[in-house]
Amino acid sequence: MRLREALVRSRNLVSIRILKALGVQTAIDYIARFGFDPRAMPRDLTLALGTLEATPLDVASGYAVFANGGYRVEPYFIDRIEDATGKAVWRAAPRMVCTQCDQGDSSPPAGEPVRVSNPAPGGTAPRAPATQPDATHGEGAPLPEEQVASRVISAQNAYLMADMMSDVIKRGTGRRALALGRGDIAGKTGTTNEARDTWFNGFTRNLVATVWVGFDQERPLGEAEEGARTALPIWIQFMREALKGVPEQQRSMPDGLVTLRIAPQTGTLVSAENPDGIPEVFMANHLPAENTGALAQGPEGQASSEPIF
Repeated sequence: MRLREALVRSRNLVSIRILKALGVQTAIDYIARFGFDPRAMPRDLTLALGTLEATPLDVASGYAVFANGGYRVEPYFIDRIEDATGKAVWRAAPRMVCTQCDQGDSSPPAGEPVRVSNPAPGGTAPRAPATQPDATHGEGAPLPEEQVASRVISAQNAYLMADMMSDVIKRGTGRRALALGRGDIAGKTGTTNEARDTWFNGFTRNLVATVWVGFDQERPLGEAEEGARTALPIWIQFMREALKGVPEQQRSMPDGLVTLRIAPQTGTLVSAENPDGIPEVFMANHLPAENTGALAQGPEGQASSEPIF
């Protein structure tokens, strides 16, 4: 089964096999880029099943990397502090995605994840630009270097993940969200053992929302409860209001990706005339072979060095 189909159908065995192939420590180092504490992660294959304890805010922050094209931004709660006369005595200076500041390097950085909240010494910080209130700077002048969010995964990886999670909405466990009548949403359902927790994490390019349903004193929610049944309807209700009047924003495919026709059962390349072939998107240096399901080597004779998960 292809990873896309596994995400669409919530087939966890595929995730376990990917984790086993990568190695648990490699996966932990990679997941840390999304803001999760590596010290809190289980050192076994249950990591693929969501045994890491995380708050909804933690999870939403991680999904924001896929939503915004591969950058790590941290949540912040206080925009400014004003004195009795209404004068701002402190303003937040959150790191934001700045497409104009990206020098074209879509490779993720090495080493530890970069801290993205960066207040100036003494508790004061320069005023953030007012071009956009969200975590994406968008059009306009480039941000100061100290306010530019760090890229933690490549633009190609972020696009592939968002594209696969859009299929979760179109034909998978999240298809109830089609009620919103939008083509620019993506997301993933989640259900823990015995349905003690149910989740839905979904996003557009500029908005991420996470819904968790469970009891404060952990116990099963009940028979047949799952993310698509309990958490997703809440997400839909919120997003219906949050996206009211907001035009759709489709993601553009970044350079370095190609669309090829493959056999759905084997993942091997097929000709354009093959009636059973289906389109799939690949990294240009991580292509399927024509005669086996193995991955081809890249232009330097090396397979792609960045895991896709």
